[in-house]
Amino acid sequence: MKYMMGFFMLLLLSSVSLNVHSSDGKNSRILNKYRDIVQESAPDDWYTLASCAEQCLKKNIVTKEVDEWINKSLKIKRSSFNLEIKGDYYMKNKLPEKAGEFYLEAIRVGLEEDNNFDSSGLQSKIARIMNMET
Repeated sequence: MKYMMGFFMLLLLSSVSLNVHSSDGKNSRILNKYRDIVQESAPDDWYTLASCAEQCLKKNIVTKEVDEWINKSLKIKRSSFNLEIKGDYYMKNKLPEKAGEFYLEAIRVGLEEDNNFDSSGLQSKIARIMNMET
């Protein structure tokens, strides 16, 4: 049974990484474009890392590399922007509870950054998660 679970986990991980390689190569070209942007960015440029990850997620390119960009961005600076993108990454991976944690943290950090922070988009994402659970 544990071998079967391992096999299914391997299949799941393979399907996530294969998602990048579409038959026309469009997703590969997109990922390569953002990979080049990341490689050319400054080592402390958290915003470029997060922005490139965001664009990949919008195009349903959900890879370990994209997650690494988000994590590196968060290590440089935790902002409402990159925390929300990490939440989006978890949603794409069907982990709504983890996504909700990051969305809540994004609201908290956003309010610390700016008392007038508009959290309505994050609140909508949290509401969708809560509706999934009911």
